[in-house]
Amino acid sequence: MLRKTMPIAVFSIFCLTAAAQEKETTDTLKVLSLNELTVTSKYYKKYNLSKISSDLRLQSPLIETPQNIQIISAEVLKDQVVYNLIESVTRNVSGTMREELHNAVSPDIYSRGGYINAQRNGVDLRPLIKGPLGDDAAMIETIEFVKGPAGFMTALSDPAGSYNIVTKKPTGIKKNTFKMMYGSFDLFRAEADLGGLLDEKGKWQYRFNMMGMSTNGFMKFDNGTRLLIAPAVKYVASKKTSFTLEYIYQGMNYMLLSEAQISPYGYGTLPRDFSISDPNTKPYRAKDHNIFFTTEHKFNDNWNLTARISNINNEYNGSIFWVYGKNNHNPDILNRYYVYDGVGYNTFSAQAYIQGRFNTGRIKHAVMGGIDFNDKRNNTTDTWETASTIYPLSISNPQYSQVINNNGIGGSFESENDISGEKNRTKGHLYYISAYVMDEVSVTDKLKLNAGLRMTQSNADFNQYGTKTAASDLVVTPRVGVNYMLLPAMSVYALYDHSYLPQAGVAYDGSPLKPLTGKSYEAGIKKDWHDGTWNTTLSMYQIYRKRTILRDPVSNAIYQTGENRSEGVEVDVRGRVTKGLNIVMNYAFTESKITKDEKNPEMVGMATPNRIKHIQNTWLNYSLPIRKLPGIAISTGYQYMAGRAERFTTTNPEALKDFFRLDAGISYTKKKYSINLIVNNILDDHLYSTAWKRNDMYYWVQTAPRNFRCALTVNI
Repeated sequence: MLRKTMPIAVFSIFCLTAAAQEKETTDTLKVLSLNELTVTSKYYKKYNLSKISSDLRLQSPLIETPQNIQIISAEVLKDQVVYNLIESVTRNVSGTMREELHNAVSPDIYSRGGYINAQRNGVDLRPLIKGPLGDDAAMIETIEFVKGPAGFMTALSDPAGSYNIVTKKPTGIKKNTFKMMYGSFDLFRAEADLGGLLDEKGKWQYRFNMMGMSTNGFMKFDNGTRLLIAPAVKYVASKKTSFTLEYIYQGMNYMLLSEAQISPYGYGTLPRDFSISDPNTKPYRAKDHNIFFTTEHKFNDNWNLTARISNINNEYNGSIFWVYGKNNHNPDILNRYYVYDGVGYNTFSAQAYIQGRFNTGRIKHAVMGGIDFNDKRNNTTDTWETASTIYPLSISNPQYSQVINNNGIGGSFESENDISGEKNRTKGHLYYISAYVMDEVSVTDKLKLNAGLRMTQSNADFNQYGTKTAASDLVVTPRVGVNYMLLPAMSVYALYDHSYLPQAGVAYDGSPLKPLTGKSYEAGIKKDWHDGTWNTTLSMYQIYRKRTILRDPVSNAIYQTGENRSEGVEVDVRGRVTKGLNIVMNYAFTESKITKDEKNPEMVGMATPNRIKHIQNTWLNYSLPIRKLPGIAISTGYQYMAGRAERFTTTNPEALKDFFRLDAGISYTKKKYSINLIVNNILDDHLYSTAWKRNDMYYWVQTAPRNFRCALTVNI
């Protein structure tokens, strides 16, 4: 239905925008703050944001925070013409990469040798298995990447860090923005961002985002539709108290869970559009419901309280063809198995924290204390280990549309694999309650100390394919940091931090997986240039982890290593470096190795999963100084990755070729209208991302050939 109504939606929005009057509105909300001021100069873009969201709970400016925190603005995403978190967002932050396996449903971002936490509006959404659903760009205000542990905002995490999606919220400012997008692979997309006041006194504010899109993929039999509805309302009860209610719905239908390709002949040896799927397969369907209710109360100029209750419910299910091993009789034939895959999870969160400032003599304190409760529940139904019928497919001469499930009998899929059986179901439950306190102590105007302590009680129980386990832990994680202002806009810092992360499931021997613990050491230097129009950050770190999850290279069984170590250097540059030129540039060197493995000592010295030694990204946007034709800007950028490790650690790793993708675009802006055209993978290179070898078969995720997108934006 969405695919049929999409052209109508696009046409309707176009008619609305074409009918808009040209006169400028004179209504300006008096409560407009300096940070929300819109600068209309064609040379200005908000690439460098110095103000973090309240979700991070920090009271100091970024330049005075002893940690590498990078913020991606919606303006950057707009210039790059991306439509969700999954699309190349990591190019804007040093040292981050995506495990591009579950492209339809899960971001799966890695940094500093580990899988980093997903958060939405400060709520811990780290899944027990897969998820959360990748956030659509239409609902994103900013993305905050916190390098290293962030105990001040989350109890559980890998020491690599986390990212936080800040969704669009009511501001009281009148806003009517419509966008239409068309591109390769029959991409059609329309979105609207509406906001303003519901009453004359300004007590009721609203924001309403909606989006609909349909597209075909670059691989055979790939297509999908997506829908977003995100209303939010804010009630300003007084100058000191406000209440905000947000609801976000994301719905998806799609044919391919992953753009993975499989072959016995080596990585990247298949045509880019080759698919192991079939048009007769059952499509995936996903639904994501989010509710956030936030109360903010300001006691006085120095003390304020924030409380938030949230519930996120997500489910998806569908079928996928998969190949487990090589056909020894005829390698040209892929032995496909038809796998049912269904996941449902729910996260309930309750948070409350207080922030305040006071002095003890000449020493200034900025304190924060809070308590978090988080309850995660997960249910899966799948046949990854029990699918039994083979559906052969020739690599050299594939024949499609001939698949009849149930070994040629037809009928319901469930009758083949008995998905209701115990060996096809898992159920997990993890909940924790955690208290935290932190003090940012300004010893002098230049020297600031940062000390925090979190105590967490977590409980978990799992029933994984018939094997039941339970675990309970009480953990204390400390944090100590120091920041020194060398100049008014230049600082150096050092940080020592701990992290703790319970693991979901059981090991190969049936024992419960033990929590991952980590210690992180970080030091760096930050500099704001030209009154903060652009910023540079240099950081160095070393991370020690215990009990990282790996898979046995022979049996594929899950087990935990003794220890691994990650270390590296990261450089980030972002902002307007000169008139008309806005950049995002970063580089990271990452080394992450197994240092102890009691089960497989031969793994010691091997790279941890998905490690990439060198990542260098550049994005440039330049407004051309043409007086007779103002408003034209050009963009170009590239992504480069070298020293890539496979998805799984093995004692005999395969070399992955370097990754280089070049993109470029042009845009034109005039008054209320802007049009932006971008071409991705200009060189049309045959590129692949996540890859691994198993059972004499090569698995990799294919990336798109040369493609374009064109977006028209109208502000009424």
